[in-house]
Amino acid sequence: MNPYAMERIARQRTAEVRAEAARSLTASRRGPSVRDLTGWALIQIGLALGTSSARPQHTAAISPDLR
Repeated sequence: MNPYAMERIARQRTAEVRAEAARSLTASRRGPSVRDLTGWALIQIGLALGTSSARPQHTAAISPDLR
């Protein structure tokens, strides 16, 4: 998947989650549970790792003859 598209999807999903969290927070007047916070933190870490590993690597192998 294109890294820019993956990043756009991740940002969109993060915005949706934050909006949903804000709605549920005002509805229940309690903070999000530790389980919910941990789960979303793990998802964000996974998305960050996925987008960072999807970036192209521009390392060219240099042959000893060209040095």
